[in-house]
Amino acid sequence: MTGERIRRRGLVQAAVGLVLATWVVVVAARAEVENPLVLVATAATGMLVCLCAVAGGVVATRLADAAAAARLRHVFVVLDCIAMATFFPFYWFVYALESTERPGDFAVGLLFVLVVPVVCALILAVVGSQAVHKIVVDEYGPLMPDTGALAQQFRVLGTVLVVVGVVLSIGVVVIAFAAPSRLLMLELIGLAVTLTPVLLGMRLGRVTDVHAARRSNLGMYFVLPAASGFAVAKFASLCGAVGMLFGALVFGAVVLLVIALAVVREYTGAQDWLWRGRKRPVSR
Repeated sequence: MTGERIRRRGLVQAAVGLVLATWVVVVAARAEVENPLVLVATAATGMLVCLCAVAGGVVATRLADAAAAARLRHVFVVLDCIAMATFFPFYWFVYALESTERPGDFAVGLLFVLVVPVVCALILAVVGSQAVHKIVVDEYGPLMPDTGALAQQFRVLGTVLVVVGVVLSIGVVVIAFAAPSRLLMLELIGLAVTLTPVLLGMRLGRVTDVHAARRSNLGMYFVLPAASGFAVAKFASLCGAVGMLFGALVFGAVVLLVIALAVVREYTGAQDWLWRGRKRPVSR
């Protein structure tokens, strides 16, 4: 991809991201819900995702060649991670919005109107970051060669995920004793989310080479956090401060997963998808 194409793509991404951010603000300003503070939190987190796409586009306009992309790659990684991590609390806040017509029920129409622009902004941020990443990897190769040092890096990452994930899971178990027993199912869903980094850490701890890391299929570890939106929102709305702490612990697990995804992508240079059934050589 030439420098001119990168800059044009960056301009388009920044412009579209700005439109999406405006969409979120206008919809939130005109919406009426039973819990306006949750609406403010929803708009703020959604705006942050959209602004990550805008910032990524603006930075992309400064990329003239692969050397510039290599110097600024860390900026795209940070923006990418912030967008992915922030999307989850936004998603949970949306589920907590209550309709004025039927208090206690979430506002389905408002949910879709707010989710669509934020999802589009998330895609822009992730795809833009991956495009820059591909430019750098194609030119210079991954950050680390396929040696024993790389396997050691993944073992360290796996250990961190296991230890911190266990701590978060213990926190959720402690919260379970302070919450009503009728919410046990919601607590179990939160516990499952905090155990997800533990499972990923155990998987990464067994990595022996770059191809094993590239075939880890980290995307599947985000399925449960994405599917737990209603449970997290419901528990947080019913339990006050305890519910907020519960949400913070679950969000901590999401942050761990996002960091792991970024590290694997940076150190391996790419991902081998399971259904392709073959190994691609690592560029040098």
